[in-house]
Amino acid sequence: MADSLVLKGAKDVKKQKGNELLLTRPKRGGDFHQIKKWWNTSPNNTVYVGCSVFKVTTGSGVAYLAIDTSEMSTIRIDHDGSFNFSFYIFAQVSRGALFTEDWQIIEHYMFPKIAKGPVTTVIPPGAAPKPSPAPPAPTIGTVTITGATAVNDGDTETYTVAKSGDASPTYVLTSSEAGDVISGLDVTFNGSGPRTLTATATDAAASDSPATGILVVIAAVLFSTRVANSDLSVAVTVEDTGNGDKYQIDGVEQDEIVATVGSAIHFDMSDASTSGHPIAIYTDASKTTLVTVGIETDENSNDLIFTPPIAGTFSYQCTQHAAMGGTITVS
Repeated sequence: MADSLVLKGAKDVKKQKGNELLLTRPKRGGDFHQIKKWWNTSPNNTVYVGCSVFKVTTGSGVAYLAIDTSEMSTIRIDHDGSFNFSFYIFAQVSRGALFTEDWQIIEHYMFPKIAKGPVTTVIPPGAAPKPSPAPPAPTIGTVTITGATAVNDGDTETYTVAKSGDASPTYVLTSSEAGDVISGLDVTFNGSGPRTLTATATDAAASDSPATGILVVIAAVLFSTRVANSDLSVAVTVEDTGNGDKYQIDGVEQDEIVATVGSAIHFDMSDASTSGHPIAIYTDASKTTLVTVGIETDENSNDLIFTPPIAGTFSYQCTQHAAMGGTITVS
């Protein structure tokens, strides 16, 4: 913003181009404000001068511009919007001064009549600073959480929270899973499935407080936990009873397994005889189609958990050899 005007006499404002300069009227009436002579350095001799006074308002604050006018004076005043002034068309004016809102002097001006040349700006010792905009409030910015996103039920993980702004917030970490235990930025996961971790950053001085960031984490149930919670666990061995290697289910050759939809069947392949005979589930004994839905395996062994997704008949078989297994009937 900027403003410009011509002042004729004490109160006649002409050609004003903005609204930053507002001519004020003396509270006690009349045309002139009585202001102590700012160039008078004698503490024991207070002298006043009649002035026209403009209230100067910008986004940075307020100041007062005083000009020692008379009924016959003329002056043009240009303001750049930041409390910097240029003066032209000097007639019957000799001095001006800029004051703070509580009338502490900032600087004063000697016009050509006094300066005997161009306008001279004087900053007296101990002068107050010009109004300036308050520093911008700090911001938190974007909040990010980093750390493990694939965990196991029961794991404890430590997460890191960061922000992009210049604020100094405190962080509170929460989980959408009520069973998770959180201490600071450490999370102990309780239960399987997805959950959302939310970091809330708070700083009373920040313009965007509070700010949040999220991280989606999926917790898996440990295979050992799934084994322990299986609805049915069968011990598998391999024997050749005269018609080739066959699976024994709890000691019964190629025994039928009966289950219901959604029940977990654990095939315990820990016996040494099963080495070289990895087990899998198929749609029939001929191994026409491998079943992949509802299958869980342990990466460290050949153990398998099958949770039938639908009713019907399935077949457990060795992936390397034919006709070793038996039927799974699901109702």
